[in-house]
Amino acid sequence: MSSGRSRLTAVALGALLLVGVTALGAAPAAADTPTVQIDGVEVTDGHVRFVLTTGHLPSDQPLTAAGVAVEANGMPVAATVTPVAATGTPVPPRAVMVVLDTSGSMGAPGIVAASAAAQSFVAGLPTDVLVGLVTFATGPALLLAPTADRAGFGAALASATSGGNTALYDAVRTAVAALDAAGLGASAQRRVVLLSDGDDTTSTTGLDEAAGLLAAGRVPADVVAFRYEGADAVALRRLADAAGGRVLAAEDAAQLSAVFAAIADTFTQRAVVEFDVPAGLAGVSVELRASVVTGTGTIRTQTPVTFSTGPAASVRPVAGTEAAAPGWQLPAVLGVIFAAVLLVALALAGKVNDGAAGRRLNLQFDRYGPARYAAPHDEPLVTPVAARDGWLDRLLGAGAGAQLVADRLDLAGMTFTVPRWRLLRLGAGLAASIALSVLFGNPLLGVPVGAALGWLVTRGYLGWRIKHRFAAFDDQLPDVLQMVAGSLQSGFSLGQAFNGVTREDNQPAAAEFARALAETRIGVTLEDALDRTAIRMDNADLRWVVMAVRIQREVGGNLAEVLLTTVETMRERARTRRQVKALSAEGKLSGYILVALPIVIGSFLFMTRRDYMRPLYGTPVGLVMLVGAGAMIGIGALWMRQLVKVEV
Repeated sequence: MSSGRSRLTAVALGALLLVGVTALGAAPAAADTPTVQIDGVEVTDGHVRFVLTTGHLPSDQPLTAAGVAVEANGMPVAATVTPVAATGTPVPPRAVMVVLDTSGSMGAPGIVAASAAAQSFVAGLPTDVLVGLVTFATGPALLLAPTADRAGFGAALASATSGGNTALYDAVRTAVAALDAAGLGASAQRRVVLLSDGDDTTSTTGLDEAAGLLAAGRVPADVVAFRYEGADAVALRRLADAAGGRVLAAEDAAQLSAVFAAIADTFTQRAVVEFDVPAGLAGVSVELRASVVTGTGTIRTQTPVTFSTGPAASVRPVAGTEAAAPGWQLPAVLGVIFAAVLLVALALAGKVNDGAAGRRLNLQFDRYGPARYAAPHDEPLVTPVAARDGWLDRLLGAGAGAQLVADRLDLAGMTFTVPRWRLLRLGAGLAASIALSVLFGNPLLGVPVGAALGWLVTRGYLGWRIKHRFAAFDDQLPDVLQMVAGSLQSGFSLGQAFNGVTREDNQPAAAEFARALAETRIGVTLEDALDRTAIRMDNADLRWVVMAVRIQREVGGNLAEVLLTTVETMRERARTRRQVKALSAEGKLSGYILVALPIVIGSFLFMTRRDYMRPLYGTPVGLVMLVGAGAMIGIGALWMRQLVKVEV
């Protein structure tokens, strides 16, 4: 039961560690985080053409073939990248509807500040973006349908006046209807910029209906809370979250201008990307992926596409864009280098010995063990290689904890020396650091987390080996005592009986009792030697057996019958323990699955759909949800552990 509880606890701790690592490695996303999306995909006669639209990309980083990589099902393809302005070909249109609150609560100063910010916003948009205007007070008013006429927008904006109540949700309906009426097409990029200073008061449209219109039309809404008077911006957040928008707060005219400027960056660069369908993919449905290198990293987007049949070109390497190579190559190269270094290091560590004095002492003790463990007397005590590698022993085998590590390795039945084990732990930490640095893309985070993970995994493995050996000794003890009792009934002494156990060579019992017999040959009583074995193997049953032996030595009695009775009790208890373990196995398995399921699925989505998971670790609300989920996973794991824990 203890091993099951330990594994369940380890899974719970792993959940909390995963939450902590994710929270540390994911700062809240800034409002100007670069974005990218694929629009207007056209596939004709073996040729693919689509528009790559970026947001918040600095103007000094133009979209070029050197900074854009295209893949089809993970296969890099040679693509041409041409800015939209230089193509002269039609591209999917873009439009934004500005929705301004002109209710009485805005006041004349508020209207002036909002109008100035909106005018500056429109002036900063690319010329191909169509703009429209809706104002709302007691009711909504469509002042301008989506158009490229910037002067017309300014004239419409100048006619806005303050007064009346707030028909916020009706204004959203009007804006979405205006975008639909413009007939921009399914591939158009449409957006709503909504400014309000309070909650809705007079709309006939409900909040759910307004949010549903945005979601159904795939129209993101950037909501500006200007001197917001509502008790809570729940309604504004609902509108923003409906189709992937956001809520931005502004308290004065300066902040309002900055907020509108940040929204204008959403409509930045566009480029036409073209390539020939790779050989073997004609008529195949693939995942089309585009990556854009920015000054702060790489942003990616993907969409499913079916390649049409037609002339197909062979895959050509993309000139000057080595960054477009598959992402697994760098980890693979680093892994091969690390494996080679680790193998060499382990080969050197395996030649380290304990020195002449320790080797000689080990040979002397081996003479008292089973004959097959004895080493030849003429074996050289120090080899030339061992003499040269003594520096590694002194470097990694020294320290106050060396003896403790050696004892734990001995308890685990592992043949590693202390230097070799410590070198292996360093290698595991290095491997984890490299892997996590590549995964996170941040060595400052990957190195410390990887080092801690390597240390925990190797420590956990050593502890598991020790517990596994203890459990094996517990299982073998009844058979050992049965053999000892039979030898006693045959007329052998207790020492001779245990010597017979060592000759059977059932590990780990044979090795532990051989150690006890070796101690008796240097003056330790058999009872004390067996008591030390019980303490060493943390076995309460063997302690009771030693107590019975001592009592029999003092008062007499039939020790064989006592041992047989003890064996029967131990076997009955083991049978009950196995029955309880079988009955509780379903509950344990359910606990493991319930704890591991969100971790595994979350990790998979983080690796494959990072854009989908970004709100979870890129926003304050998402981080709170993530930490809360981790805490609930830990609580659930402890709860399941208590439910399936049965003491025998």
